[in-house]
Amino acid sequence: MRQNPFLSSFPTQIAGFGFSNHTGRARCIADAIAEAYPNEYETWYYFDTRGFRPDFLNSIKTEIKESGAKVPEEHNTSPFVWLETSGASKKEMTALGGRDNLCEWAQAKFEASDSKNEALLELCKEEPPWNRKEIFFDNKTLGTAKTSD
Repeated sequence: MRQNPFLSSFPTQIAGFGFSNHTGRARCIADAIAEAYPNEYETWYYFDTRGFRPDFLNSIKTEIKESGAKVPEEHNTSPFVWLETSGASKKEMTALGGRDNLCEWAQAKFEASDSKNEALLELCKEEPPWNRKEIFFDNKTLGTAKTSD
């Protein structure tokens, strides 16, 4: 089981292949959310083309289920996105699914009329292209979340 007790209120977490246009776009969206809302959202990433599936994906799905949340069992592609908070009594996890589900969540959560949401919502408007920038994203930086580890 992954040991990662977060110190912030709402880490947006993304795991997936180290080379993927959908995973790269999900990372850009999460980065834009953390930039627009630095006191509310942080990011945590796990990118490993060989270790993501099935090992990590199955373990994180199990962990989410054990927290009492629903998991999209049919989702077996990269990326896999979830939200996680550490409350006073227990960890709360919310599975979103793939990049498309992250976009749906972001479009419902963040007002289009607020200018600070413009960059993140723009990234959700269409499928990511098959280009070097999207496929070969920064897969080394672990995100902004501060942990007690």
